[in-house]
Amino acid sequence: MGWVRRVVMWLAWCAAVAASINLLLIARAPPTSYPHHHHQHTTIISTTPAHDPAAQKIYLRGEIYATRDSEYHKRNEHNRSGLQMLRSLYALLPAVKTQYTSISPHLKEMVSNMKRDITLRRVTDDPWEWAHKWASPRSLVPDSARGLGDVLAALSTAPIVAADVGYKGTQLKITVMLKGGQRAVFKPKWYARDEIIEGEVYAGADRHNGEIAAFHLGRLLGFPMVPLAVGRKVSLKRQILPVASKKLAATFFTKRGRLCFYGVCYYCHKDSSVCDNGHNLEGTIIHWLPQQLPLMHLPHPWARTYKRTKMAQWEENENYCELVLRHSPFSDDNSPRLLDLMDTAVFDFLIQNGDRHHYTVVSGKHDSAIILLDNGKSFGDADIDHMDILAPVLQCCRLRQTTYERLVLLSGGGLSQAMQELMSQDPLTPILTKSHLLALDRRVIHILAALSMCREQHGGWHNVLY
Repeated sequence: MGWVRRVVMWLAWCAAVAASINLLLIARAPPTSYPHHHHQHTTIISTTPAHDPAAQKIYLRGEIYATRDSEYHKRNEHNRSGLQMLRSLYALLPAVKTQYTSISPHLKEMVSNMKRDITLRRVTDDPWEWAHKWASPRSLVPDSARGLGDVLAALSTAPIVAADVGYKGTQLKITVMLKGGQRAVFKPKWYARDEIIEGEVYAGADRHNGEIAAFHLGRLLGFPMVPLAVGRKVSLKRQILPVASKKLAATFFTKRGRLCFYGVCYYCHKDSSVCDNGHNLEGTIIHWLPQQLPLMHLPHPWARTYKRTKMAQWEENENYCELVLRHSPFSDDNSPRLLDLMDTAVFDFLIQNGDRHHYTVVSGKHDSAIILLDNGKSFGDADIDHMDILAPVLQCCRLRQTTYERLVLLSGGGLSQAMQELMSQDPLTPILTKSHLLALDRRVIHILAALSMCREQHGGWHNVLY
């Protein structure tokens, strides 16, 4: 019977091993697998919803601030010596976030007035002349813009009487003449609203919806030098091709029953054409500035080299602003140019436009404000903030008092709500996805953190705000 005892002992050992394994598996099981009984010692873990920006995981917190995993940006971190102050910005960021958590009660009235300007109609019978009267070297649209609704409506509906290739540049666009003698630029749709543009900040083609968002953002920030822009759907077959110049018409062709064109520009060729959907093509119409404002394009002091192997001076020297201040017009205390560049940096950072290699002013006007043209390289990736766009503010630590106050007014989630309300009036609404709207709120906080850093390093607001 000895063999019986051995079998029994072997079975008992197997049972013990199985029980141990079973206990181990139970111990490793996730809490959500347990029944929802209310035991006295049950621990309940509360998690913040994934869509809450405050709960987002940060994958990069250097020259790129990323709230999604991006192998491209991880591989291409620069750690540029000219941007070492970002460490101080991030150290202050948590405190700044807690300081601006609610929407200002004063924002509602401002947005309501701006929305009224857009929705009100029949203020003028001649919208082109109305916009012409507005335009000056320091303002294209006044703060209170009765008649703006008429101008935007005319841009989006006026018959197109002529079409030609766009003005010189790298991006596809069409110059159109609208009935009544108003020139405008039509930028076509390339991407869906939620498409992510991976790569460098200047990657990809223009985002037509970025031009629309930039116009409304300019008004909210108190930057009146963004050209009027509104969405429009056009029929290439009925509205463009019949009135197109020979040069433009030569770039039209049919592809699988859709009418396409590729225009004339530096990067324009048949393999990168834009096609309609069988009926129309979505795009943005941008108001052409009147002849009274001849434009002059100047090199931007903080321009990129657009070469991976070569850095610009500002990328390597955190004291670069001191070099800029030695040269005219930035050396002139009476010139608004430096503070205009700071406003431009704030604007470009919010929309993530890292392609402003030149800046534009009115020729012959030394006090001309910077005209914020060509804002299509924007809103490419809602989860990525290219912090180097803020380099002018980070290195100069100067900003207009009025710009700072407007940023505070738009903080706490106010900017996204204001933008959504204003853009809801556009024919192509929605203009931005929710993620892009929330990104605007996140970037406002980053700018305010940068200014807090400047305040600490320069001995108070009186040395930062002008």
